[in-house]
Amino acid sequence: MSELRDLDVALGRQVRDRRTRAGLSLKELAAKAELSPSFLSQLERGLARPRITSLHRVARTLGTTAQALLSTEETKPYSLVRRNDPRDVDHDIDKAAGTARSLVRDARSLTALEFRGVPKSFGRYYEHPGEELLLVVQGVIEKDIDGEVIELRAGDCICYDGRVPHRSRRVGEEEAIAYLITARDDNRGS
Repeated sequence: MSELRDLDVALGRQVRDRRTRAGLSLKELAAKAELSPSFLSQLERGLARPRITSLHRVARTLGTTAQALLSTEETKPYSLVRRNDPRDVDHDIDKAAGTARSLVRDARSLTALEFRGVPKSFGRYYEHPGEELLLVVQGVIEKDIDGEVIELRAGDCICYDGRVPHRSRRVGEEEAIAYLITARDDNRGS
């Protein structure tokens, strides 16, 4: 089994375990997360990889975060991700335009994503537990935080409560590169 397939299976196991602990049927979770039961069934069996928007909806319904669902059991006292690590996350980015790569593995109290290529238009709002920090490395990004749009250029950084509706978009034609760090607050272990 490939490393990516292992990650898909681990994600599916996390979703199934948390759904079961929450006392939800597959159909109930699907309805609350606004997804199809067949997709959720495939996700739980490691046969489908969700877009991050879908994963956020599942996580919110289960009372956790997308980052917590992507975590595997911690096996070492550190998390190491090499530059050629294949752990990309589907994140509302046209694959030809860019990627979102997870920079933290295992069960950690923070997560970090590297975005290379950010959409030119706003998508859906995200809401999740935990504080979030966005650092723009290249290009210009607008961050919409509950209706207030803030322009960020290379070197700019913004921190905000993840429970407040937020979303991002690229401004201009230059490729945007940004790092998103989230201090998790998902009641791990409960």
